[in-house]
Amino acid sequence: MKASQNLQGGIKKIFSTPSRRKMLFLGAAGVVLLLALSSSLLISETDDTSIPIARVKQGHVTIKISETGELRAQDQVVISAETDKQILWLVPEGTTVEEGDTLIRYESEKYIISKGEAESGVLVAQSDLVRAESDLEALEAREQSAKKNLETLPDLVKKGFIQQSEVEQAELAYLELKSKARSLKAALNAAQANVQRAQRGLEQQERKLRQGAVLAPRAGLVVYAMTGDVENQKKINVGMIPFEGQELMYLPDISSMMVDTEISEVDLARVNNGIPVEIRLDAYDNAVFKGQVTYIADLAKRKISRVTGKATGAKVFDVTIQVLDQDKRLKPGLTATLDIIVGQHENVLSIPLEAVFLDDQDQTIAYVKRRGGVDVRRIHIVESNDRVAVVKDGLAAGDEVLLGRPSSL
Repeated sequence: MKASQNLQGGIKKIFSTPSRRKMLFLGAAGVVLLLALSSSLLISETDDTSIPIARVKQGHVTIKISETGELRAQDQVVISAETDKQILWLVPEGTTVEEGDTLIRYESEKYIISKGEAESGVLVAQSDLVRAESDLEALEAREQSAKKNLETLPDLVKKGFIQQSEVEQAELAYLELKSKARSLKAALNAAQANVQRAQRGLEQQERKLRQGAVLAPRAGLVVYAMTGDVENQKKINVGMIPFEGQELMYLPDISSMMVDTEISEVDLARVNNGIPVEIRLDAYDNAVFKGQVTYIADLAKRKISRVTGKATGAKVFDVTIQVLDQDKRLKPGLTATLDIIVGQHENVLSIPLEAVFLDDQDQTIAYVKRRGGVDVRRIHIVESNDRVAVVKDGLAAGDEVLLGRPSSL
């Protein structure tokens, strides 16, 4: 009871004079104002707390252009179909073969039949030739006899044994035989040509029959060829009947590998022959291989969509990269991720590309977080790629930059 009386007395003492009451009300108003300002600052800062931040780094920066490509061998042997026979067996793709190993076996039954037919054709042509030779030989004998008879008739006319008309008839008969001989000689030449043609046909069927197996002309890694159009491509397979000359498989020399890729026209000026490339294979996550640019196309082409297989509006340039390392894991057809190194910078400031923005005057800016708010800084970008930007001025190492545009500004 006594403590309660003392507390009431103290409160009365505080409000006992006008000056004290005025000071109390001013103090209370100040507290309310501070609370209001604090609430405003907290709201402003709370609006941007969901935006991720990154620190400005200082040190070595490598500027890379990232692309994808496909490995291929610089040198390879192409195995093509020499006949249109059905494939009965294929050496498994990815097999390393030695020279002379069997690569393909074909079906041969129809060529056995074709060979028999060709042999019959040769026999018929040879029979026709024999008959033509016999006919010509008989006619030539008759022609020689008629000629000798004609040569004796003038003397008989002079002696009065025969009339001149008989000489004329004998001369006409000789000329007819001579004309028939020319026709038989033409028939003989045709029969000889038919024999040669039939023999070539037989040789061709025998060659196709012998081609029941294809042997490796050299050692290499077996890679199947693709068949079909762009949207329906598939690898060669057992049971298919290739057309003569169709590519069936390749034996690449994996000691010298290349990567084919494309670069956008906006990156063309930064890519030159000889610049280094880091190569990573989708099949081996931790492996990094060295390479260098060896070819850049002079003419642009339309980029082909991998989804539709049709040309898009983007323009690209073909680029070839030579793989400098030798490794058994480097196999044709593997997909590779390529980091083309177009710039190296030492002791520079860098920020993520997501931290770079443009103001209403198209000046590059960054939003720097500070205690109680955000500063807008104009920055000068020296070089960038799709991940990081090198900053010349406007920032300091350790500054925290926002990776999104704040809503409060």
